[in-house]
Amino acid sequence: MPPPLARTAVGALGTAWIAAVVHRHGPRTVLDRRPALPAPRTAAARRAWTAVTVLGSRPATYTAVALRCLGNGARRPARDSGPFGPLLALAAADVARSVLCRWISRPRPPAATQLAPVHGASFPSRHTAMAFVACHLALAGSPKPIPRGTAAVISAIVGASRVALRVHWPTDVLGGWLFGYGFTGTVDLHHHLTRVRDERSSP
Repeated sequence: MPPPLARTAVGALGTAWIAAVVHRHGPRTVLDRRPALPAPRTAAARRAWTAVTVLGSRPATYTAVALRCLGNGARRPARDSGPFGPLLALAAADVARSVLCRWISRPRPPAATQLAPVHGASFPSRHTAMAFVACHLALAGSPKPIPRGTAAVISAIVGASRVALRVHWPTDVLGGWLFGYGFTGTVDLHHHLTRVRDERSSP
């Protein structure tokens, strides 16, 4: 995985670039005219996509990271900023995304095509971003080896569900993914700098 600083830069610049494109071209950009995923045609397919999209919901993401924090009571990795550091980081990501979303204020796809409940503006996708950040925080420091890129893959699958359910434009999902990528890079950079500072200050 690239260094944290590089991930932060790529995520921030990528999100800013898509936001600029959206601001210039309106709610529907060239990349949004033909969604890569078809809408579910059966009730079973719709339920399956809905189950996937729940992985990026606030209840699911906050619960996953809260369980990680409880585990920190018995086993607290040096990279954590206190036992509730991961939960605070997730909340910070949630707030930052909400501020960006309200600032961009992008309209969602037409209500007649939406297949799931929605709240707020469209860019960047909250479910996609929260799934990325929560998965990264929940898996960091795990005693079992976790394949690299797990958070990115899960976030991408959640993002796909948002497009299939017609509640986000594809560029919303791409923006949410880049936001999560950049934010987790910032978190890892903070932990790295904290570790370096502690090592230098220790006798």
